Amino acid sequence: MSKHRFFVSPGRINEGKVSFHRPDVWHITKVLRLSKGQQVIVFDGTGREYRVELQTMTRKDVFGKVREQWKHAQEPSLRLTLVQGIPKANKLDLIVQKATEVGVTDIIPLNSERSQWGTATKHSQDAKVYQRLERWSRIGIEAAKQSCRTTVPLIRPVVTVGEFLEQPPAADLKILLWEEEHSTSLKQIVRALSTPIQSATVIIGPEGGFTPEEAQQFQQSGYHSVSLGQRILRTETAGIVVLGILQYEFGDYSQVIKPASQHFPEGSIS
Repeated sequence: MSKHRFFVSPGRINEGKVSFHRPDVWHITKVLRLSKGQQVIVFDGTGREYRVELQTMTRKDVFGKVREQWKHAQEPSLRLTLVQGIPKANKLDLIVQKATEVGVTDIIPLNSERSQWGTATKHSQDAKVYQRLERWSRIGIEAAKQSCRTTVPLIRPVVTVGEFLEQPPAADLKILLWEEEHSTSLKQIVRALSTPIQSATVIIGPEGGFTPEEAQQFQQSGYHSVSLGQRILRTETAGIVVLGILQYEFGDYSQVIKPASQHFPEGSIS
């Protein structure tokens, strides 16, 4: 089976034909130098994968035909939402990449009081915000391709603490990692759970953390304020560590990898 994997949005897969995105056209024709008749693997972000034979190839377009499709059983059973205080520079790029590899489902960029976001960095302009969201989405797609995921994490719009708490995502476990917490550890919260969880929301502050007022808002909304111990982790490290711990305890890290299942014959595309 081909080792080359490409993400193609579901709207580009119709009646057994696949239209590749423009950036992948360049990668297929100029970088990998694939030719007509060769086969690649395509995933559409919904859990389905396809074995696709390349057919029409031009400088601007590449089209293929689906030869086989299947529903992959390799996605995490635990739904993880990362609410990340926006850090300096391009650190969120790394966070999106690594969180995707770990298995995060949703990422919510949080514009908290100490976040490096707003007029100082000119990201308050609608066009700038859109560009950043688009960039993070592309990074998530590339990380999903690399880690052989079949779904792509959803990068949600930037929100303030108040906006987030107006309509927070439902979750079995709600965690706030806060450096001022000195009495409760993540281990204590996890061990106190009487039944396995199916979803979790993890809130991480930017450099400088959350203000006491912000932490109190989260706590009053049902988030457990926890510590990871004596060491203070960087914001780009903390979320990945917590997500990894939750995957180990409740997700797919202890599961045996199963082969793809539910194969569908050629021509059965709906």
